[in-house]
Amino acid sequence: MTPKLRRWNWLGVVGVVLLILAGCASADTNSDAASEVVESDVESSTEEVSEEPADDPEDPDEGSREDLADESDEEPVEEASPEPAGDPSAPFGVDAVFDESADRLLDPFTPFEPGTYRTASLGTPMSFTATEALSTQPNGGGHFVVSDISSRAPDDRGLVFFRVSAFSDPDVPNSPIEEQTGWPSDDFRGWLENLNDGVIASDSVDTTINGLPAIRVDLRLDETLECGWLPGTCAGLASSPDDIKGLNQGASYRVWVVEMADEDPLLISADIPRDEDADWFDRAEAVLDTVAFGEIEPNPVTRLAPGANVVTRLGGVTLDLPDNLDELTNGRPRLVTPQSDRGVSFIPVTDEPAALFIADLAHDLEGNPLSSADEVVELIGAADVELTELDPISIDGIDARVFDTTADRFGQIAFWFSPNDGDSDFLGWDVAPAGRIWIIEHPDRGLMTISTHAFAQVDSALPIANALGDAVVASITFTE
Repeated sequence: MTPKLRRWNWLGVVGVVLLILAGCASADTNSDAASEVVESDVESSTEEVSEEPADDPEDPDEGSREDLADESDEEPVEEASPEPAGDPSAPFGVDAVFDESADRLLDPFTPFEPGTYRTASLGTPMSFTATEALSTQPNGGGHFVVSDISSRAPDDRGLVFFRVSAFSDPDVPNSPIEEQTGWPSDDFRGWLENLNDGVIASDSVDTTINGLPAIRVDLRLDETLECGWLPGTCAGLASSPDDIKGLNQGASYRVWVVEMADEDPLLISADIPRDEDADWFDRAEAVLDTVAFGEIEPNPVTRLAPGANVVTRLGGVTLDLPDNLDELTNGRPRLVTPQSDRGVSFIPVTDEPAALFIADLAHDLEGNPLSSADEVVELIGAADVELTELDPISIDGIDARVFDTTADRFGQIAFWFSPNDGDSDFLGWDVAPAGRIWIIEHPDRGLMTISTHAFAQVDSALPIANALGDAVVASITFTE
């Protein structure tokens, strides 16, 4: 089956995101729609096009003016030189310090007022300051976008932050990215040096972002590049296991690729749809100059493979995933941690859609930590969910209770995945039409929940989700 990557259209996605965010985790989680499963706890790019000055037209009076100048005794007046363009290699965020007390931005597609904010959507925590009202766009799972308050589409005055697992094939960037071999994420300089004529790169320089090495370049597409592999996106720039950052005809992209030690790099792109919006570059760079990073963390979206996979939930567990993992995940097996400090990760299961959640910081809706299966069951029941208890099982020597869940009314939150969910109206364990939950009371590590959620097409989605859930819980071992 051909793997499918999320393609975001900011206009059509809003409704889907809101529902999916409610249960999963900001943008990659729930699945009111298959595309939301990919980004519920969750595009754009830019370049400044510099044009050569046009030659002065011939002036029929030029000779006569020169004659007059020669006859004049006045000193010639020197014309003022134009202000030099800003230094593309100038570092950003030189004095910025990560503010762990700043307000958190959890919601996608939500305006926010001027102020200092932080996000954990990128794995590596980041803070920044905005001096004007802006809006979030995609927000979660290694993808975080802030934009002009009136932005209506990708490339429309956005400042995109995107964790890169691979760059597009520079030889054929406009071919379907699923069919490309791709380019290593740690060789952006090589990518630039091997671009075909369809992608135009200019002003490529080395710089730093908050002290981290970075490459800065302006990108745009040649008018002759044939498009068509994806509506609204002509050529691929970069991808993660969960998403694509693309390039469009007519748009301009100012791009920085920032090294994150030995982890996947961070791509930052200021995007405009037309030259008349070039002032967005200055506004975006004003935000970028306040960006500060916390401790470097891995890409929050990681590929999974059949066999042993280490997951950082509940102090560390190993999942032995089944050989038919591709079949259960529509050919794109991946683990998504929408916001790295929310204590929840999930595996999108199918395009039905459905998902499996692994969480370890459960709290009630007043922010109180949960410590027992009885408390979880009580809160789920209070959300108008019917629970049917199955036979208990042992997970790596720890007893676990198992329940099937069904609901006629869904979308409401039964409990929070973490106390941070209280900063949003729609984050937490959201009620789906059907699912299953395993509740583990670990004597040393605390409470852990694993749950499947079939959000639509239940007859086909639920058996696949539960098959993955059964395989996961049967294979869990707690690591040191």
